[in-house]
Amino acid sequence: MPTLDHRGEDPPVRMTAPDYDRLSVLSASPQTLGGRMLSQELDRAVVVGPDDADQPFVRLHSQVEYLDLSSGRTRTFEVVPPDEADVDRGRVSVLSPVGAALIGLAAGDSCRWSGEDGRAHVFVVVEVGGAHVGA
Repeated sequence: MPTLDHRGEDPPVRMTAPDYDRLSVLSASPQTLGGRMLSQELDRAVVVGPDDADQPFVRLHSQVEYLDLSSGRTRTFEVVPPDEADVDRGRVSVLSPVGAALIGLAAGDSCRWSGEDGRAHVFVVVEVGGAHVGA
């Protein structure tokens, strides 16, 4: 079974209570790789108030820039619920493997995960932004 593998000490997975509740419902029947990964992240999530985190973290409707160490490419997208996903508009579902891997992480955090094909993926969060940051 594909799993997330946060190298070294696991970075905290931060979530607001509303995001935790919504994501718990979305991951209730993890039939996809992304759903299983999201369920794993929810199991170790720390629920925080929207202003309690020491830095912005990836949550629903965050703009996240990350470095894919496997390819050397930097990418930016918005993490959204599945019904709002639209890759052409830079909106990636939290139930996709990429969205699930990055949810709850902050700039400087990294994660490693293996796809169903066994290929390793390693991401480092570069920047987190969005309408909720600084609000």
